[in-house]
Amino acid sequence: MLISELDTTTALATDTSRPPRHYLPEEFYVTDWATLEPFFQELQTRVLPDAAALEQWLLDRSELEAMLSEDLAWRYIRMTCDTQDESRAESFQFFVQEIEPQVAPYDHALNEKLLAAP
Repeated sequence: MLISELDTTTALATDTSRPPRHYLPEEFYVTDWATLEPFFQELQTRVLPDAAALEQWLLDRSELEAMLSEDLAWRYIRMTCDTQDESRAESFQFFVQEIEPQVAPYDHALNEKLLAAP
């Protein structure tokens, strides 16, 4: 089949909805480190007495990391779609310069916690 024969309206349609959140509030967005850090602190201090608790911890951590990854991706997309809008570049730079450096030590600590889990 040739590309010209494809119905691009259906072939390229994607569902951009995200799955419902269970750990983070539905309408949570990264606005500053102070609102984000408590989620990392909770994951770092949560007691993991058994496999079920570890599985839930992994799901919660995955949700947090997915939200951060998606947030950064959208900031990048918006910035590159309109390079004349300085606020979009500032939003992306804020995430890269202010959020990511704060996340890195927690990411390392959470990896160590996972390795130490029974």
